[in-house]
This record gives sequence, C-alpha cells and structure tokens, in this order.
Amino acid sequence: MRNGSKLSERTSKALRIIGQAPEPMGAGSLARSMTERGDPVSMATAGRILGELDGGGYLEKRSNRGRVLSAKGREHLERLEALGKGETLARALLEELKTHSPGDLLDILVARRAIERETARLAALKASTEDLEQIRAFAEILDGDRSQVPSISVIDRLFHEAIAKAGKNKVLLATLKLVRQDVHTQQIFTFIRQQEGSRLGGDHMPIYLAIAGRDPGDAEKAMLRHIDNIVRDVEHYCRGANSQADPALR
Repeated sequence: MRNGSKLSERTSKALRIIGQAPEPMGAGSLARSMTERGDPVSMATAGRILGELDGGGYLEKRSNRGRVLSAKGREHLERLEALGKGETLARALLEELKTHSPGDLLDILVARRAIERETARLAALKASTEDLEQIRAFAEILDGDRSQVPSISVIDRLFHEAIAKAGKNKVLLATLKLVRQDVHTQQIFTFIRQQEGSRLGGDHMPIYLAIAGRDPGDAEKAMLRHIDNIVRDVEHYCRGANSQADPALR
C-alpha cells in the first residue's frame, strides 16, 4: 500500500483494534482479536494487514513485542471517529427534517437575508481592526479545509455574529441571535447543502474582503449572494423531497 492511500474497511478495523489494545500487537494477537470481533482472519492475513499499515506509516514497531499506532495512525483513527459521528448526525438530521416544512426553513432564511444584508453593510462602515481580525479568522476557517473543524455550524454562527457585533447595532445583533438560536436548524441547512453537492466554502472571504475594504454596497451584495445560495439549495432539496413523497408532484 502506498503511503497516503485509502484504507480498506478491514484494514481500518484492524487499525482500531491496535489502537484500543493495551499492549503492542503482532500478527497472532491481531488475528485472534479480529476473529473474536466477528471477522475471522488467519495469522498470514493479519501479517499482511500489519505490513500494509506499516507501509502506510500508520504503525510503529516496539522491538519484538509488536506494533502500536504512530502519530499518523492516531490521526487517521480520529478522522474515522469524526466521520462516524457525522454519519450519525446526518441520520438524525434526516429525522429532524421531517418536522420542518419547507416554508419554515425558508422563512428563517428570509429573516436572515433581511437582517444580515444590513449587518454586513454596517460592519463595512463601523468595524474596528479587532472586529476585522475576528471576522477574517472565522472566514478563513469556513473557506479553508473543513475536515479538521469539529463543528462548522458553530464557526458559521460565530462568523455571522462577529459581523453583527462589528456593525455596533445591538438590536440587529439580538435579532440575529434569535433567528439563529436553533442549532439543529443551522445543521440542517449545512446537511441540505451537502446533499445538493454544493461547495460549502467560498462565500465567506468575499464578505470579509468587502467589509475590510469599507465598501458597504459590496458587503451587502456578498452577504446576499451567500444567503441566496443557501435559499437555492433548500428550495431545490425540498422540491425533490416533495416529489419523492408524492408522485403527483413530479
């Protein structure tokens, strides 16, 4: 296996077992552990799995006692765990979607659109240097590598609230917090956009740049583009869901 290639399900399972083991593992102990967990393998197969993990840099040898996870192996397991949590969350959000009508979701976005076009405009006029640094930091995370971020919905909320704070209008800030207070709804928007295949990053740095450039008109337009992209995906997703639920709507 070449360094950095994708691990098979069985190899990933073996990596988990090694990571959970109290002592270094060799081919014999790995074969026994995998068999006990319902995946019977011979010692020779376990040896090949260890060789693959060794070749990928996921393990470290402990003299003749066996192998333990390397830093890369631990990092890979953490990503697998995060992925598993994401799949669980996705299933939960699908259930949550059933309790929200398309109108409910779109009403929230219409309210956000009205509020946040103004918060962006005010931020371009009133943001301090400290405000701009904070907005930029959140924008870089949101438009960068999201795989390393535990909760994108939290960072997204902080980004939009930082813009509202920068506008120095307490009523708008309080109203925005009220509209965005349902964390599950914000996660639903993210989930829908993922299902629609949309690129989630890319909208936030243009908003920051317009605010930092002290251009209230561009800041307003950049924010509207961002929210309109969400509206488009929600509308399309809901139309598809309704059509599947009722053939007469196709």
